[in-house]
Amino acid sequence: MKTDTWEEFQKASLGAENTAYEVIARLDPEYFGHLKGIFVDATFGREGALPRKTKELIMVGITCALSRPRGVRVHIERALNVGATPKEILEAAEVAAIPGGMPGLWLGVETLQEVLKRRGQEFK
Repeated sequence: MKTDTWEEFQKASLGAENTAYEVIARLDPEYFGHLKGIFVDATFGREGALPRKTKELIMVGITCALSRPRGVRVHIERALNVGATPKEILEAAEVAAIPGGMPGLWLGVETLQEVLKRRGQEFK
């Protein structure tokens, strides 16, 4: 794996830990390079019509609707890292209750509370 590929991936990850990417990079560097193309170059690493904060809030809603705990945590952390407020994240989870049902909302709210507590932040 090229060092610059890993560094670009880390930069786009905004400090949210997802060790699966490290494993993929180590086990299949060629695939990881292609994954970087999707994750960094085409989506989160480029400035398109939507700012990064909006993309992360969308991902919070999607991962809540699909009830994907790791994704909810990662995208809540990233959303906070790019300036989303806890209220904006809560609303993204609330919107997800329409397509995903109440369990997705519960997952989003509980995860938001856990992430804020770990960061020493309060919901305001």
